[in-house]
Amino acid sequence: MNPASSAHGAMRRFLMDEEKRHHGMQMACAIVLAYVASRLVGLPEQFWAVMSTLIVMRPSSGGTFDAGWDRARATVVGVLGGLLGVWLQQIGVNVIASTLAIVALLSFASAASPALRSAPIAALIILAAGKLAGHSALQVAVLRVVQMAIGIGVAMGVALASSRYRAPDRFCKGCATLLQRMARQLQLSGARGQTSEADAERAAAALRNALDRLSMLAGSADRELRLFRRKGPAANERVHQRLAGLVRRVVQDTSVLNRVLREQPAPDIAKAASSALLAVANALTGQAQPDLDELQAISASAQVDPLLAGPLHLLLDDLQRLAGLSAKLTAA
Repeated sequence: MNPASSAHGAMRRFLMDEEKRHHGMQMACAIVLAYVASRLVGLPEQFWAVMSTLIVMRPSSGGTFDAGWDRARATVVGVLGGLLGVWLQQIGVNVIASTLAIVALLSFASAASPALRSAPIAALIILAAGKLAGHSALQVAVLRVVQMAIGIGVAMGVALASSRYRAPDRFCKGCATLLQRMARQLQLSGARGQTSEADAERAAAALRNALDRLSMLAGSADRELRLFRRKGPAANERVHQRLAGLVRRVVQDTSVLNRVLREQPAPDIAKAASSALLAVANALTGQAQPDLDELQAISASAQVDPLLAGPLHLLLDDLQRLAGLSAKLTAA
């Protein structure tokens, strides 16, 4: 492929995508503000703050707060390790040996806890900081900490002021979209023939990826809820993470029910289950209260095939729990 045409195509997509342009403006403003803030504080080597801003900046406030929070925690751990290394060097321990030992230890810890991924980087920044005129090694380490804090703070401030969407709203919309997809699968369960094994694997992989994205977004949504909604019990109950868990269970229930329906077609059950999924999806986006009466009546019927009864009861129970938690979040 011609590099020039490839670059032209990428630029064209960027110019036509409003969301990308907005995030580009966020990034540009954030790095300028980080540099200016470092200059105003009087810090040397202001681009260290810019680097921290680039690392944690995300399009949404929730995503930036997540990245910033992880970066801040990891930075504290890395700074403590870096300061320990600086002290060891000051008392005569070999520079290379102490640096490698501390960075290797923090790298090992980061493998066990992904939230500490930036810790060895922060330690290495401090240990490899060198010297500045008129500053001791310990003072240089403290300066690096302040610069990283400024970068993280600027990124969070810019994301908070310019975010175009809230993580809770995007999370609920993502859950609703996934439930709508499962409802369509039920609607088509009797109309489609057998799918190939490759198609089934691709569909399952796409479903797992969607559920994983929702789980990640749930953490951002809960953090935004705690930050911006001080009152109400939902702010302290990780309600979005619980919702994500229930959505995962509903998806599993629907998948099992759909497989049974392929072997034992039951149009009435498929229609009722699909309608219930759509009703809960609408409730998640605040459009209406879900009506699960039809599905409940069919589930309680003695005429339901025994093979369908189990998956149907599980789906109804999880949908009722999901609808109840959604109503609690809306009322909070």
